Amino acid sequence: MKSLKYLKREQGFYLFLMISAYVSTLVFGVFYYIADIPKLYIPIFGSFVLFAVYGILSNFSVSLITLFRLSILTAIAIFFYQVFYTGGIVSSGLIEFLIPPLLAFFYRPLKDRYFFMAVSAVCMIAMYPLTKLGLTQNLIPTNLTAAHGVLCSVFVFSIVSIYTFLFRNALVIKNQQIGESMKQLKDTTHKLIQSEKMASLGMLSAGVAHEINNPLNFIKGGIEILENGLKEEKELLLEASPSINVIKEGLNRASVIVNSLNHFSRNTESMDERCDLHEIIDNSLVMLQPKLKYKGTVIKQFEKDKVIIPGNEGKLHQAFLNIIANAVQAIEEGGTISVKTKKSDGYVDVEITDDGVGISKEDMKKISDPFFTTKPVGKGTGLGLSITYKIIEDHNGSINVSSKLGKGSKFTITFSVQ
Repeated sequence: MKSLKYLKREQGFYLFLMISAYVSTLVFGVFYYIADIPKLYIPIFGSFVLFAVYGILSNFSVSLITLFRLSILTAIAIFFYQVFYTGGIVSSGLIEFLIPPLLAFFYRPLKDRYFFMAVSAVCMIAMYPLTKLGLTQNLIPTNLTAAHGVLCSVFVFSIVSIYTFLFRNALVIKNQQIGESMKQLKDTTHKLIQSEKMASLGMLSAGVAHEINNPLNFIKGGIEILENGLKEEKELLLEASPSINVIKEGLNRASVIVNSLNHFSRNTESMDERCDLHEIIDNSLVMLQPKLKYKGTVIKQFEKDKVIIPGNEGKLHQAFLNIIANAVQAIEEGGTISVKTKKSDGYVDVEITDDGVGISKEDMKKISDPFFTTKPVGKGTGLGLSITYKIIEDHNGSINVSSKLGKGSKFTITFSVQ
């Protein structure tokens, strides 16, 4: 498996190695056959057969790295034999020893690169004493010496050029992969930061809710004591009733806000909680009330019965809060937001419609992308809808968005119901 991992990245190099081996052995074999040099064309054609065997074995379970190494060693052996019988250090094929380390340079693992460089260097250097001792021969006829030199030069130039092109393409692909990895790392980092912010906000909300709840209980207890104390003083009770009712109304509103904070700050990973969608939407509207009350009107059209789905209550609060917050930001002063739920055939649709600025066709394609935002720099991270889509997806739900510029937008969230 480790060898396959290496070669999968350089499959193009290995494929071209085999093709170049087939072509070069055939071309040189034919050249030496025409020149009638059995000492050269017989082993060259033999190496062609050997490369063909390597190619066949590559389709079976034989390690590709093993075949690559055998192919390079075979090529070095053929080059050595060819140079030995075409003039030694004066052979036009001497430069061919640069090809194996070139192939190894493009290939992985790195240890092969250094090994084949060393073997090629030893072979090249060994030609000097062998030539000086008169052991090498030049079997090429004088009239074919120039043609042989051209053939060797074309072969080396072609291999170097094509491998350089392949290496360039590999670098481009590698750079693209690095770019994608960096983008994913950046996206993940920002999501982690956002997640940490949401977790911190949840802890803060839970703490605030707890701290507010204590004085609310004191106020509630104080109102009860006051009412009980004034039962015998009917005139005073009648006179104080409007003030007591105002305090009770404020107390109820504060209690609703605290309750919404408690739901929003739930920090569990459980996905089997019974989530009441109507309650979640109401809590989200309460959280956004400070922005809503000065900007627009909310129209609710809920199913008569409760709508319960399995999931994570805290995350669903975050998802609906994001969608409704986007609607609030989209509407102008005096605008309208409509929230409607309807059940049918085991599914529930939650439609959140606004009459705001709308979304362009170009932006519509990108609204679920991480970090995409139409807000000015510094006014939004672009993570809201990206996280919302992920939360809805985790709840086996779907989001459909329709919008027209200047006419408003409609988000339809669909879940299966219990």
